Amino acid sequence: MQCRDARELLDSFIGEELLVETNHELLRHLATCPECSAELDGRRQIRSGLKQAFSRSAALQVRPEFANELATQLRTPSQSVSKPVWQARWFAIAASLLIVVGVGTYVLRTRISEATRLAAGDHQNCAVKFALQEKPISLKEAAERYDAAYMQLVTTPPDTVRTDAGMLRVADRHSCVFGGRRFGHVVFRLDDHLVSVLMTQDELTGTSSKNDVRQLSWLPRMNGLGMASLHTTGHVVYIVSDLQDSDFRVVAQALAQPVSQLAALGMSLQSGN
Repeated sequence: MQCRDARELLDSFIGEELLVETNHELLRHLATCPECSAELDGRRQIRSGLKQAFSRSAALQVRPEFANELATQLRTPSQSVSKPVWQARWFAIAASLLIVVGVGTYVLRTRISEATRLAAGDHQNCAVKFALQEKPISLKEAAERYDAAYMQLVTTPPDTVRTDAGMLRVADRHSCVFGGRRFGHVVFRLDDHLVSVLMTQDELTGTSSKNDVRQLSWLPRMNGLGMASLHTTGHVVYIVSDLQDSDFRVVAQALAQPVSQLAALGMSLQSGN
C-alpha cells in the first residue's frame, strides 16, 4: 500500500468503516511508515478537538425547548403526520446546516494541521536528519524561481538572537521541500538543540487584509517538537524545535519580534507589486 492510498483511508479507519482485509493492510503500512502514522495521530486530534469545540460552544447547544418538542413528536408519530409540511422541511434544513458547519470546520482544521505537520517533518528531515529527497537550494534561487518573499529570510531573523534560554546562532539559510511543500528555512543552533524558522505560502490567508498580521500562536507539540506560528498575508511562519516547553516558549517569543518584522516586510513587498 502506498502512502497516498493509506491517507485516503485514514478517516474511514478512524470511523471503523473499513473491511477487515483493508483494515489489516492499512495497519501493516502504518507499522512501517512514521509519516502516515503521524498523519493518523493528527487526524485523531482534529476529531477530538472538533468534538470538544462543538460540545463547549454555547451557540451550538440544542435548546431545551427544541429537544422537548422533538422528543414529543417522536413519541407521538400520529400527531406529527398532521403537522404542516414546512416544519419537516425546517428540521431537514437545520440538520443540513449543522452538517455544513461541522464539515467546514473539519476541512479548515485539516488544512491547517497538514501545513503544521509538514513544517514539523521538514524540521526533522532537513535540519536534524538531512534526509530530504530534494536537495535544498539558496534563498536567492528560491526567490527568483518560486516566491520573492523567501528573499527576506537572507537577513531576517538576524544571525544571532539573544534569549533568556541562551544565544541563538544561525547554522544555515536555504529553501527546501518536504511533502511537496516548499519552505524558506533558517536553522538556528542553541547548545545541542536546533530551532527552525520556516516560511511557506498559506492559502488560507491569501485573500486576507494587508493589516492582518496576527500574534504568535502556540500549537500542540507534534512528534516531541514544540511548535508556534505567525500568519501574515499569503504566508505562515513556523517556529519548531525539540526544546522543552519552558525554553521553547522563551525562544519562540524572542524570535517573534524579528518574525513579525518579516511579516511586515512581506506586506510591503506585496503592496509594491
